[in-house]
Amino acid sequence: MLRRLTQVSPASSDNNTVPRSFSEWIEFLYGPLFRVIGFFYRTYKANRDRVSAIMAREKVAALMKFLAILFLLGWILVWLFASDESRTRLTDEIKQTIGGFDTGSE
Repeated sequence: MLRRLTQVSPASSDNNTVPRSFSEWIEFLYGPLFRVIGFFYRTYKANRDRVSAIMAREKVAALMKFLAILFLLGWILVWLFASDESRTRLTDEIKQTIGGFDTGSE
C-alpha cells in the first residue's frame, strides 16, 4: 500500500508535455504561428535590406528608373496605337485595377 502511494503517476512525471501555466498554453497554442510570422518578417527585412543596398548604387538605381520609364512609355504607345474600343477597354481595366479613379459614371 505504501509503495503504491509513493509511486509517481504518469500524468505528473517530467515527461508530460501538457503545458500547465497560462504562458505555456499560449506558447503551446500560438508558438508555431509566432515562429512562422517571425520567419516571414526576418525574410522580408533581409530582402528589403538587400534591395536598399542594391538601389544605393547609382548605376543600378539609374537603370531601374530607366526601365520603369521605358515600360511606361511602352504602355503609352500601346494605348496610342490601339483602336477606340480597345483603348476604352484598356482605360476601364486600368481604372478598375488601380481603383479610386473610377467615378461611377456607368
